[in-house]
Parts: sequence; structure tokens; C-alpha cells
Amino acid sequence: MSVEAGVRPVSVSYARPGPDIALATTAYARLKAEITGAGLLDRAYGFYLRLVLFDICGYLFSLGAIVYFESYLALTLACVAFVFFTVQLAGLMHDCGHRAIFSSIRANNALGYVCSGLIGMSLDNWRERHNTHHAHPNQDELDPDMEIPFVATTRDLYLKKSRLQRLFISRQAFYYYPLGMIVAFSNRLGTLSYYRRTLSRRNAWQFAIYLCVLASLFVLPFVLFPLSKAIFVFLLVHLASGVYLASCFAPNHKGMAVVANDASLPFIEQQVITARNISGGFVTELFMVGLNHQIEHHLFPNTPRNKLHLLKPYVRRTCEELDIPYCEVGIVETNRMLVGELQDVARTGALLTTR
Repeated sequence: MSVEAGVRPVSVSYARPGPDIALATTAYARLKAEITGAGLLDRAYGFYLRLVLFDICGYLFSLGAIVYFESYLALTLACVAFVFFTVQLAGLMHDCGHRAIFSSIRANNALGYVCSGLIGMSLDNWRERHNTHHAHPNQDELDPDMEIPFVATTRDLYLKKSRLQRLFISRQAFYYYPLGMIVAFSNRLGTLSYYRRTLSRRNAWQFAIYLCVLASLFVLPFVLFPLSKAIFVFLLVHLASGVYLASCFAPNHKGMAVVANDASLPFIEQQVITARNISGGFVTELFMVGLNHQIEHHLFPNTPRNKLHLLKPYVRRTCEELDIPYCEVGIVETNRMLVGELQDVARTGALLTTR
């Protein structure tokens, strides 16, 4: 069944009696066989060739425009374009990490390293965290995406926060979106801790590229540009890219069912109940780098991005057969659900700690 607009899952551990594990496993195997037979998991080389050319050319042209233009209006447009193409490259890195572009692991890695290098991130670090998220979506202590400083999306997470964080969390619905401005900084600078743990001869070349790109993004503007232009470009690019990146990922899971760490659920059930699709056409899919089809992506993460929407009829039918709720809402409603969840957690958590 589908979740209609206005119906929001609660921020407690999922306890609904779901389908029998053996039955659900058989249904998922049948679903996979159907979509494989329909060719929906076949590689889409033409689509990705156009997308790679579009993203890399757009990235380079917008970067050149930032260097060339002096007018703040033109600079603003160039920076916005650069932010857009930076996140698009992050989307390509994401698809490479899931082996969704090439059939060859080596080719996916090669393109992934190019994309991650251009945007100042580590493919291996991101893939390590993201694969853990896919294995344990919305499980409090197992999903790394659940832990956000000064934000709690469940009552259990609220209770685990320090007293200082709880003081702020009472207003988390108001600062959640502005908090996205630091995402670009945390993603890039946080990679330093990854290399501190894993640096070796094998990945030294990746670390060298990372440091060069990091210097280009954080230092070079202040060397090349007048101070006023450097500050303008630095802040606009990093703050806007953080908000944009967070807007692609957060709406897909926050506010959905939370699964207890010791829960034993069928794979298909956990992936569906913890994810939310965002309805929309080509523009939505472009801006959200295909992550608006979050349910289908979590069930079949190696599906080429342009084929995810074709999986929906198959997935919906299987969910109806198993009586698993399938959530798809518009962009406005998904943000209402997210904000409502943040408010509920803050209110409920405050009540629990004052008892």
C-alpha cells in the first residue's frame, strides 16, 4: 500500500508485524528475476556518456567563469552553476560506487576516482560509509547517517545526546536546513580523519590528489582573487553546495520508520519502510541525481539511474502483495514530514527528560 500525503511515520522503532521472512525473500527473488528479465539492470552506456560529458564540461566551464568574471551578478551565476555541477559529480561518484555505470569494477572505480578527485572527496571513504548505510538503513547504532551532531531524528537518539546538545535540539526544526551549510566542509575536511586511519602506499596517490584539490578549494581563491571576491566565492560555493547536497540525501530517509538494532526483518521490508520516494519528472530526477527513486535504489542499488523509475510498477506490486507500505510524496510534503518529525522528537524528548 502507498503512504498518502499527510501521513507521517512516527519516530519510534518499527514494530509492525511484517511478512514472513521466507515469503518476503521468495517475493524479492521473484521481483529481481522479473526486472532482470525485462533488461532493467542492463548497463546504460549512452545515458552515462552524455551525463559524464555534461557534468564534467559544466564543472570546468563554470570554474572558468568564476575565474574570469568580476561582476558579482555574473559571479553569483557562475558559483551557482559550479555548485550544481559539483553535486552532479557527487551523484556520478555515487553511481560508480554502486557499480551502476559500467559492468567492470575497475572502470567504475576509475570514473569514481575522477569524480571524487574533482570535488575533494574520497571514493573509498564515502563508499565505506554508504555501503554500511545501505546494509542497515535507519538503524540507530548501525546506520552512520543517523548520527548528526545537534540533530536527533528519533527519541532514542535524543536521549543519547549530551545535555548541551539537547538544549539546542529543542529548536532543531528551525536550524536543520541552515545546518546543511556545513555539509560541504564536514564531508571534505572529515576525509582527513579517514586518511589518518588508512594512509598507505596503496592509496597515497589518492591522498595527494585530495590535498591538491583541498588546497585549490580552500586556499587558491585567496591567492588568485582580490580578498572580497575570494570571500564571496568561498562562502557562496561551500555553503550552497552543502545545502544542495543535504537536500538530495536527507529527504529520502529522515522521518521514516526506524528499525531496532536487534530487529530481524526481511531485506525488502527494511529497505522499503525506511525510504521515501519523491514524486516528480525529469527536473526532479536531474536535481536529485536520481535519489528521488530512493526505494528502488535501495532495493537494486546497481540499477542505472535512468531506469530506476521503470522499476516502480514492479516494486509497488510486490509491496502490495506483501502488505509493505510504500511511501511516495511530493517535494513539499516530504519536507513537511521531515520538519514534523524533528518537532515531534524535540517535544517528546523534552518531556521524557523532565519526568
